[in-house]
Formats: sequence, structure tokens, C-alpha cells
Amino acid sequence: MRALYISQTGMLEGLGSSQVLAYLRRLAQRGVEFDLLSYELPEATDDEIDRLRADLTRANIRWAPLRRRRDPRLSVKVRESALGAHRALATALARRPVIVHGRSYLPTAIADVVASVVPRAKLLFDCRGMIGDEYVDASYWTTDRIEYRLVKRYEARAFRRAEGVVFLTDALRRWIGARGWLGARTEVETIPCCVDLDAFRFDRAARDHVRQSLGWEDDLVLVYAGSLGSWYREDEIARFAGVVRRRAAGRRVRFLLLSKSAPEALVGLLRAAGLDESSIAVRGVQPDKMPQHLSAADIGISFIKSCFSKKGSSPTKVAEYLACGLPVVLNGDIGDQADLAAEAAACIVLDSYDDEALAAGADRAVALATAPLADRVTAGRDVADRRFGLERVGVARYERLYRALERDQS
Repeated sequence: MRALYISQTGMLEGLGSSQVLAYLRRLAQRGVEFDLLSYELPEATDDEIDRLRADLTRANIRWAPLRRRRDPRLSVKVRESALGAHRALATALARRPVIVHGRSYLPTAIADVVASVVPRAKLLFDCRGMIGDEYVDASYWTTDRIEYRLVKRYEARAFRRAEGVVFLTDALRRWIGARGWLGARTEVETIPCCVDLDAFRFDRAARDHVRQSLGWEDDLVLVYAGSLGSWYREDEIARFAGVVRRRAAGRRVRFLLLSKSAPEALVGLLRAAGLDESSIAVRGVQPDKMPQHLSAADIGISFIKSCFSKKGSSPTKVAEYLACGLPVVLNGDIGDQADLAAEAAACIVLDSYDDEALAAGADRAVALATAPLADRVTAGRDVADRRFGLERVGVARYERLYRALERDQS
């Protein structure tokens, strides 16, 4: 089976590696022959591209990298999309894919053009969330802007046009389904952001090394990994850290911030919550070093603003925390995260951020973090495997959807 996969996320970015290539490599092993078109950031070097292209060729993935600019203007995106559509059409007409797979909105618009031209090709819309509404909720756009109106207009077409649709959450899948936006014969799968359990695992030697380098050998370490700003709740992250500091039964509490975003606001809030300068460390680590640094922590935090667009959100960090054996504290009012309340051995799901809820969450998190290390790691990885395992959940569901679309073509 041949597939053309189009992604605006670059393969040399962290998400490209963990949330695109991790799937494609395994699907290629199962007999899917991929042509991959992606948009790489300006900082991706020619040497890096050449090395990755050679590696992907060995994996039976033909990669055609294009360039994208860090420029959100509509005119720039239109030009980039036009170049991508030209390249995708040429590839598809030569290779005749069964499936044209668009990851998010602009790639799906390109895939839509291709699938409309190539005989019998099936369009797969991999919806990574309600992008227009995410931009509004993050205060980048307003609903009267032309960009928002164009995205929403195409969104309605994409759901009705696509023969296959992937959602990150059942919550968004139900919401879209209740509005009749899906075709009667649309093949649908829910595939959360999954984690490669071979790449993300607890590493005792790395734990000892990182903690020793920080001088935190016997302390209780909280960690936050990923982006800051927009819909990430920095106030509540800092408040929670302060509550843990007060309730940690005499243990010193430290905070490890693993982010390449501007950390100043969160660091200031952590200091206001009672953590001194020596108790806060900021590291902008490369994706392949993330498991080692997560292994050094004891509790992972993921607090995200509750808003309409987050109905479709599946934070990658949650699965990665669990895979590295960390108990996770998160809010239950986004995506499907309320379901994780059933995983009490590894997950603490908050229903509010009031003082009582933070105190109860902190007590439970400290109890889980101070359990025997082997038990804690086993519990986290069990949840990661069952709910977010790359092989068990992600690859299995993508393969099932691909095979269903292939059958529909015959």
C-alpha cells in the first residue's frame, strides 16, 4: 500500500521525530510505502537533512523536505502551501498513493487537492485539534479575522470530504459526530499523542547523574516539560509547587523546568511561591535527552487552560511523564483527561485549582512520589502502555484505519 503523508511540522523538530516518524517507521515495517512531504524550519541544516533522508530511505520512506518560515501571515502560508501542493501533486501522479494523509489543516488542504486529482485516492484528515479556535483561545486571533473565517470554512469541508478522520480525543470526536459533520461512511479513529516506550523509559544512572549535577540528590523534584505561555497555566503550576513545598514532610522541594520557551514569568512565579533560586533549574534539552532528565524528577505537572479548543487536546508530556515512571498531576477539564482519574496509582486529576483541591492533589502526589521507586515506575509505565503506548495504541489504530481505507478503494 502506498501513502503520501504531508506534515507542516518538520521531521527535524521534536514532534516530527516523536509524533510522526515514530509512527511512519513502524507502519513502513508493516508494508506501507510512504512518500513524506514536510516543512522544515530555517535552522534545519543541509547536513541534518541529508543524514535523515538517508536514514528514512533505508526505512522505505521517501522524504521530500520543503522549507517554512517562522511567519504566521496568511500570504506566507498561502505561498508555502502552493509550493507544497505542486510538489505533492507531482509525487502523487507519479506514485499513485492509496491514501493521502494530511496532518492538521494546511497539509490536509494540500492533501484534499491531491486526492481530488489522483484516481481512487482516499483523503485522511488527521485533526490535531481545532486549530482556528486554538489561535483564538491563545489570543493570537479574533473570530472576525479573515484567517479564522477561512480556517473554519475549510474545517467544515475537511470533516465532510475526508474518507478517514483521526481525532486526538473521544471528547472532540463525540462533539463533531453530534453535529453531523462526518460522512455516513467516514472511517474514524481516536489516537491520542502516544509515546515510544523504548525511547522514553526510566533511567536510574541518568537520574543519579542529573540530580548530582544539580546538587539535588535526596530532594523531591517537580518537573514541567514543554512550551510555556498561551494556554499553559503558569500561575497554577507555581501555586501547586508552593503547596507541595509546604506539605512535603520536611523534604526540600526543587523544580526542574525543561523548556525552550521564555522561562522568566514562571521562574518569577515559582520564587513568589517560596522556591529560592537554588531550588529552580531551567534546561532547554534536546528531544533525545528528555527521558534522562524526566528520570531525575519525582512528579510531573501538566496544567492547561480550560477552553473550547482544548476539547481536542492530548498533551504529549503526559504520556512521556508516565513512560518515565512519574506520577502526573493534571487538570481533568481538557480532552479525555478526566478518564485518567481511574488510574489512581499514577495520575492525580484535579477538578479545580482552589486551595483545597491543590492541597489534596499535593498530598496524593507526594505519597505516590515517595512510594518505592520500582513500584512507582511500574505503575506509570503500565498506564502509559495501555492508554498511550505507541505500538499498542498508536500504530495499531493507524494501521487499522489505513487497511479500512485500502479496502474501501477496492
